Amino acid sequence: MNLNDFQELSRRTMPFGGSPKNNVEYENGLTNYSMGLIGECAEVLSAANDREAILKELGDVSHYAFGLLTYLDEVYDSDSLTNYFVDGSRTGLIEKIIILSGEISEQIKKFVFHRHELNSNKIKLALKMLIKNLIALAEFYDSSLEQICEMNINKLKIRYPEKFNTEDSKKRVDVEATP
Repeated sequence: MNLNDFQELSRRTMPFGGSPKNNVEYENGLTNYSMGLIGECAEVLSAANDREAILKELGDVSHYAFGLLTYLDEVYDSDSLTNYFVDGSRTGLIEKIIILSGEISEQIKKFVFHRHELNSNKIKLALKMLIKNLIALAEFYDSSLEQICEMNINKLKIRYPEKFNTEDSKKRVDVEATP
C-alpha cells in the first residue's frame, strides 16, 4: 500500500469522513486529530522496546498525521522535502516525532482556542517532516511505513466495518480479534 492510498483509505474512519461541512466540524476534526497525534506519539515512546507494539503505534501516529493532512487539503508527496534529511538513532527519531507532534498540536491549539490565524503551511511542513521521520523509524524495526499503514487500515476495517461510529469506537472488537 502506498502512503497516498493509506491517506485516502483512512478517510473512511475519520469523523465527518474527513470532509467537514462547517467551521465547527473543521475545528473539531483538527482538535481531535492533533490530540490523537500527540497521544499516539507518547505511546510510541512507551512501546519503543517492543517491536509489535511500536509498529501498531506507528500505524496510529500515521493515521493521525495523514488525517491532519486531509483536513488541511494536502496530499503527502515524498518528493516535497528534498532538502530535509532524516538521520539519527532510534531514540533521536522518536524525540523528533514527539517534538514535531507537539509543534503541530500547539499550532492547532492556538488556532482553535486562542483564535490565532491558522498557519497551515507551517503545520503541513511539520507533518511532512514527521512522516519522513516515521519512514526512517520504521526501518529500525525492519519494516516500512507502507507495511505499517496497511496493518493500520486492516485494524480499522475490523474496528469500523462500515465507517467511524461511536459504538464501534467503544467496542474495539479489533483488540479482542487480534492476538
